[in-house]
Amino acid sequence: MTILLPLHRFARTVLLSVSAVMAAGGAARAQLAAGPGSDPYFIPTVGTVHERLPRVILRNMIQDRTGAIWFASFGGPFRYDGAGFTNMMAEVGLPHTRIFAVHEARNGDLWFGSITGGATRYDGERFTRWTRREGLASDDVHWIVEDRDGAVWLGTSGGVSRFDGEAFRNYTTADGLPHDSVYVVLQDRNGTLWFGTQGGVCSFDGETFTDLGARVQQEFVNIRAIVEDRSGNLWFGGEAGAFRYDGEQVTHFTAANGLLHDFVGSMLVDRAGNVWFGHPDGREGGASRFDGETFAHFTTKEGLTSTNVYCLLEDRDGGIWFGSVNAGACRFDGETFVDYSAQKPR
Repeated sequence: MTILLPLHRFARTVLLSVSAVMAAGGAARAQLAAGPGSDPYFIPTVGTVHERLPRVILRNMIQDRTGAIWFASFGGPFRYDGAGFTNMMAEVGLPHTRIFAVHEARNGDLWFGSITGGATRYDGERFTRWTRREGLASDDVHWIVEDRDGAVWLGTSGGVSRFDGEAFRNYTTADGLPHDSVYVVLQDRNGTLWFGTQGGVCSFDGETFTDLGARVQQEFVNIRAIVEDRSGNLWFGGEAGAFRYDGEQVTHFTAANGLLHDFVGSMLVDRAGNVWFGHPDGREGGASRFDGETFAHFTTKEGLTSTNVYCLLEDRDGGIWFGSVNAGACRFDGETFVDYSAQKPR
C-alpha cells in the first residue's frame, strides 16, 4: 500500500509524547524501567500508539514492502502506517532498548539492531533474538544488510558478523578490519562488500580485506555512511566530510567546497540521482543535496524541523524524510516540508 502522508483524524486516544514523559519525572520513568541491565539511554514514551512521532532520537529509517515506514529510535522501533506511529518494541523482542538499525530482508522479514540488546528478526508474528551468547560479535549493533547471496551482515562495536541462517562468522581487526567499531555496510553492484568503521574504510571480496585508506593515501575517520551513485562511484560520509571514490581516485568534499557542514552522518542517492547528506550538528547542521555540479542546503530557514539530521530516507512516492536527534521526523516533497513530530515541550 502507499502511505497516506497527510496526518488524518485519529480515532484512537492520543497518547502523550516523549516530552510529556520527560516532564513527568521519575514516576513515569520508574513505571517504564526494565530493571537491572536495561539500557540507561533508552527514552521512554507513555503508551504504544501516537498520532505524531515522539521526539526521540532517530538513527535509521526504512519503508517496507507494505508501504509502512519504520523508525529506529532511542525509544524503540516505531511503525508508521499513514495514520499513526506504533511503538513495536514488545513485538520485535527489544523492550526498553535503543534501536540503531532496521533492515527488510528479501523474504519480508524485518531485522532490528540495538544497543545492549543484540539483534532480532521479526516475521510479522514472532521474533528471534541473537546476542553474544548466540555468537554475535557484540550486543551493540549499528547496521544490518542482506547480501546478494542471502547472508545477513551486522556491523557491531566488536567487529562485523555474517549470519548464514544458522550460525555467525565474526570478523575483526585480526582479519583485516581497520577498526572493530563497524558503523555501516554496503554491497556494491559488483558484489564487493564495503565497511565504514571508526578507523577507516575497507572492502572485502569474500576472502581478503583491503584497507582503502592505505591504497589511496587518504585518512578516513568515523565513517557513518556509504552509498553508491548511478555512475558506480562510492561515497563515504564521516567526521571529515564526504569522499567520492571512482575506483581509482578519491575526491574530498567539505564545507569549504560545497557541503553545508563537514560532518556527514547519513547519505542517500535519490531516484533522480542526487546525493543527499545529513549533517548531525545542533547549530550549523541540516542537509545538503548534490546534483553532480552544485550543492543545495536545507536548514530550518528552508523548513527543516531540525539542524541535527541523523538519518535520511526516500519513500516510494519520492518524498525525502529527515530523522533528527531532537525533533522527530519531517518529510520534503520537493517544495515544502511537513512535520510529523510531537509538539515541542514548552
